Amino acid sequence: MTDVVRTNMRDLQKEMTRNRLKEAAVACFVENGYLATAVTDITKTAGATRATFYLHYKTKADVVNALLDELDVAYAQPFAEFATVLAQPTLDGFRTWLTEIIGMWEQTRDISIAVSDAASVEREIGDRRARSFEFETDRIAKALSTSGEWSAKQARIRAVLIFSQLGSLFMQWSARDSDLDAEEAIDVLAAMWMAALDPENFH
Repeated sequence: MTDVVRTNMRDLQKEMTRNRLKEAAVACFVENGYLATAVTDITKTAGATRATFYLHYKTKADVVNALLDELDVAYAQPFAEFATVLAQPTLDGFRTWLTEIIGMWEQTRDISIAVSDAASVEREIGDRRARSFEFETDRIAKALSTSGEWSAKQARIRAVLIFSQLGSLFMQWSARDSDLDAEEAIDVLAAMWMAALDPENFH
C-alpha cells in the first residue's frame, strides 16, 4: 500500500468520524435540546469516545459551526435563484421556488432546528446566523431595486418582510406538532408576496 493511499484512507476515516459525530449531535440536539445535551450524550450516540470527539471538535458550538457551514453550502444556490425570481416576480415563479426550498428544508430540517436552538444560547452562533440573515435580506433588497419600481428604502422594507415571512413559515412547518399544509402555505405566501410587490397597491 502506497503512502498516498494510506493518507487518503486516513483522511476518509477522519471525515467519516466527523460526520458520524455531527449526525449524533444533531439527533441529540433535536431530541433533548442543545443546552441539555452533553458531549457524552453525543459520543454515546455516535459510538465514540470523548477523546475522539475532542480530536475533531473543541466544543458543542464547534459542531454547530460545522453544521452552519453545511447549511451555507446547501442554501447558497437556492437563495441566489431567489434573487433572480424577485427581479421579475410572478406567481408561478414564487410557487416554483417555494416548492423547491421546502424540499431543501425537508433535507435539512433537523440541522436547522439544532442550529436555531444553539443560536438562542451561544452568542457566536446567534451572531453568525444574524449575519447570514442580513446578507440574504440585503440580496433580496438589491434584487427588488433592479426593477426600478422601488426606492432603496422601499425595497429594504419589503426584503425584511419577505425574509421574515419565509423564516416564520419554516419555523411553523418544522415544529414537531405542525399540521401546516405546505401546498396551501405556498399558495398563500406566493399571493402575499405578489400583492406586496405590486406597485399599483401603493398608489
